Amino acid sequence: MHSRERPDRLLDGKSAYFVDTYGKAVYRYDVSPSGEPSGQRIFKRFEAEGCGFPDGLTFDVSGCVWIAEWGASRVSRFSPEGELLEVIRLPVCQPTSCTFGGPGLKRLFITTASQGLDAASNANGLAGALFAADLEVGGFPAARFDG
Repeated sequence: MHSRERPDRLLDGKSAYFVDTYGKAVYRYDVSPSGEPSGQRIFKRFEAEGCGFPDGLTFDVSGCVWIAEWGASRVSRFSPEGELLEVIRLPVCQPTSCTFGGPGLKRLFITTASQGLDAASNANGLAGALFAADLEVGGFPAARFDG
């Protein structure tokens, strides 16, 4: 679990999202043409019962945000306004991030962790595994960074 070191941006370059894992919030910013963020506002707070700690996120082609929820055994899809639209339940409690890939970029790959789990908490042995879910909606390829 960690706070993000850089905001994730939508492809239009006008918005950026910042995950504050420990603060249980995702913030949205406006981004100037020079890349400067401003106008911080809360996109989503994760305070309701059953919510986890927000961790990695990605966007689909309709502008919805997919967020891995550490401690909640799920990845959730939110509308651009922050309304919960869909939940993918997982057989492990610590999803860490998600990204699109596969045919038509309609497969959501979900990473998970086994950090800090005892044998009873990982009885099925799947913590730390990579999961995939085929979706109706597609996403964007993961950004690549040069060393």
